Amino acid sequence: MNYLSHFFIDHKENSPNYNFGLALPDLVNVSKRGWRPENHTFPVPDKNVNDIWEGYKQHIAVDAMFHNSALFVKHSKRLRKELEGQGFNQPGIRLFFVGHVLLEMLLDRHILKTRKDIADQFYEQLNLVREPDIESFFETAGTQIPERFLEFFGKFKNSRYLYSYTNSSGIFFAINRLLARTGQPGFDPQLEESFNELIEREEIFMSDEIEIFLGKGNLIHGS
Repeated sequence: MNYLSHFFIDHKENSPNYNFGLALPDLVNVSKRGWRPENHTFPVPDKNVNDIWEGYKQHIAVDAMFHNSALFVKHSKRLRKELEGQGFNQPGIRLFFVGHVLLEMLLDRHILKTRKDIADQFYEQLNLVREPDIESFFETAGTQIPERFLEFFGKFKNSRYLYSYTNSSGIFFAINRLLARTGQPGFDPQLEESFNELIEREEIFMSDEIEIFLGKGNLIHGS
């Protein structure tokens, strides 16, 4: 899942470090893709650092459950086929990867459009996280803080770019940026209009299922 879905499903009130931990695997992937703790010494006496660790672990656990959920299995494959059928199978682009990411972005888009206060809370919580706690987390995790991570985190908070998901062009831009980070060519700009139309159709088509998925507390937890 993406940032807002993790926050919506698992956030804790008045626990900014835990909530930062929920976002951390996705945040750190921008600086160092595939980062994992190498030789961690958790738990430690510092509750602020442990809260980040607990949020981080929860993100990893819930992602594993989500990727086995009926919603993911059904729609990630279907979205790949839709993309193929609409002519988005450019050489070098892994459409299963795009379908996977697009599904997660559509979840966040749904939250933004139906529960905007969740995004507001998400950014409010991130703004309460202290840099010394972040630095201590990486030290305890047994690795140096990835280069320019704090700079990126500051920009991520200030730009509030997740709000751009309500605009279909914002999703097209975000996917192209992710493709570039993973060594894949971006979609041809001439395809943007068709891509945006696909997003808007999928938003309507999947709306009820997404609402059920999000509204029941969390089917991915098995409840």
